[in-house]
Amino acid sequence: MTKILVKGAEILSMDDDIGRLTGDVLIEGDRIIAVAPDIDAGDAEVIDATGAIVMPGLINAHMHTWQGAIRAIGADWPSGGYFKYVHAGISPCYTPEDTRIGTLVGALAQIEAGTTTLFDWCHNNATPAHTDAAIDALEASGLRAVFGHGTVKPKPRAGEPHFSTVPHPVAEIERLRKGRLSSDTALVTLAACILGPDYSGIEVCRQDFRMARDFGLLSSAHIWGLNRLVADGYMTIAREGLLGPDHNIVHANYIGDEELKVILDHGASITSTPPLELGSHPVEPLVSRVLRAGGRPSIGPDAEVDVTGGMLETIRMSLMGARLYNTHFLDAQLGAEDTEVREVAVPTARVTSPPVASVEALKWATIDNARALRLDHRIGSLTPGKQADLLVIRRDSLCMMGTTDAAQAVVHFAQNADIDTVMIAGQIKKRGGKVLGVDMARLASDQAASASRLFAAYPIET
Repeated sequence: MTKILVKGAEILSMDDDIGRLTGDVLIEGDRIIAVAPDIDAGDAEVIDATGAIVMPGLINAHMHTWQGAIRAIGADWPSGGYFKYVHAGISPCYTPEDTRIGTLVGALAQIEAGTTTLFDWCHNNATPAHTDAAIDALEASGLRAVFGHGTVKPKPRAGEPHFSTVPHPVAEIERLRKGRLSSDTALVTLAACILGPDYSGIEVCRQDFRMARDFGLLSSAHIWGLNRLVADGYMTIAREGLLGPDHNIVHANYIGDEELKVILDHGASITSTPPLELGSHPVEPLVSRVLRAGGRPSIGPDAEVDVTGGMLETIRMSLMGARLYNTHFLDAQLGAEDTEVREVAVPTARVTSPPVASVEALKWATIDNARALRLDHRIGSLTPGKQADLLVIRRDSLCMMGTTDAAQAVVHFAQNADIDTVMIAGQIKKRGGKVLGVDMARLASDQAASASRLFAAYPIET
């Protein structure tokens, strides 16, 4: 069995018992064997990481990867533009091949950006062929992924029921669960992305929650807390025993504190997507609210028609949002040469706690995201026995040169080009700053052809 020794790095383990250290990580096969100051591994292949940072692979807890071939079209849309132009407009024009190409571009870009695990929340799968094409792309990329089987949301034609009244297709979940995504330990696994109490009535909610639980799957739902079809949201879901650690909630920016408490008390995870939410919703993302409630947040970028899917940017936006809403403004300042605090007139309350630490944002994107996906027993930290998903981040570029604290360096300075090596399940997927095994000329040609066809079928107003 192949052994790899990552040598001489500054290690951010994300394991509370191991902590930070300068040392080595030993990998055998697909697992981490040891993390220690100095490991003698005999004939192991050595990756010299002297001066570099080694940490768990980043985990992206929410992205619609099928949009990878039509990026940067919606960042300036007014509120509602995404639903008008994407879900009601271009999405119905997708062929299975378009879904495959978009997903492959998006998944490979995740590896380039240091993501080793992705929750691919796929809601552009009008047919089983679309679903299979998305899974094909995830498997071809080599990325670890949770494939979230969602449903499309078209405007109903005459005589057709509204999507909110249609339960999740059990036959499709059964086909996948008993077929190609039957394993819970494979690189690509299955989740059920259901409508939830904002987008369906209580009867559909009951069926969908029970369906996911019957198949032993994580369920996930988009929630905002506006114009809800189940008026009290998760209160009814919780009372009926349907809410638990096997459910993930995305966004939820407008829910009240009582509902938030019920969700956290029942062990469900909450994923916030600040890069998108801060641009289009003038309200606090749930990262800071979950922190104040004593929970652990999960983060993701969301939609690449609006924002980059890279987790470094997601970490930064999430941390800045949490600091903005969690610390407010101090009503004091230090002068340039002063050693004491002087009062200034700022109409906010004094804050006695420090700002959210940079290392906390790394936890959201690693061990906390792993926990949200119910994978923290396998990934999310450099813990012996876990899967060998890790990054080697160099510090010899002009961006990183001179950085002192490793966590701050990653969160505030690192760029995708600084991520030298990406390992997934012990397999090196990026080395020397390049994603391996990708025919870039063919991929670019396929992407351009897909985008050209889609925009011809449905011209987008940017």
